[in-house]
Amino acid sequence: MITTLLSAFVFSAPAVHGEPLACPMMGGNADHSLASSDYNGTRYWYCCPGCKSGFEKDPVQALRADKLKGKTSGVFLFDPVSGNRLEHDKAIKGSSDFGGVRFLFETEANKATFDKNPKKYGTLPAKEALYCAVGKEAVASYAEASGYVDHGGVRYYMCCRGCEAKFAKETDKYAAASATYVKAPGIANSKAKAKEGGR
Repeated sequence: MITTLLSAFVFSAPAVHGEPLACPMMGGNADHSLASSDYNGTRYWYCCPGCKSGFEKDPVQALRADKLKGKTSGVFLFDPVSGNRLEHDKAIKGSSDFGGVRFLFETEANKATFDKNPKKYGTLPAKEALYCAVGKEAVASYAEASGYVDHGGVRYYMCCRGCEAKFAKETDKYAAASATYVKAPGIANSKAKAKEGGR
């Protein structure tokens, strides 16, 4: 998909709108020329090729390491206020870092909203469903989701633009239809991104 390729390109550089990102394994500067990993809606790069497998084995433990305290190590793939996957022509200049993640925005208003309450919009969920109950199909990866809707402590990823609004109107119905797909966040790399060498 063209949008998937664009989203892969937009997030290829770890210094997007700010200071260089930290490798989630070693804590030093990440190298955007290396392959990346997507976890919990966020893209991470590494300082060396060997870090990728270590991070993907246990991202929760890696992100809790003391060496990452006060550092930003990932870029969120969505506008955290609208929930829409962020494409190159929609990202404004400027970003906000919170909880070790860099957030980009579609509009200045969304950035202002986020900055007033970063905990509300920037806290990543403990549960997710990579399944769109509206379209009745699995979502292959975060980078291939059109957006998400949060409900009852779960982040539900959608397959196509328009599904988010339908899900939000009948959240209980669609959440129930997605129940068997709810799980803890995991690595969900885009196949299209992998073909491009992780860039």
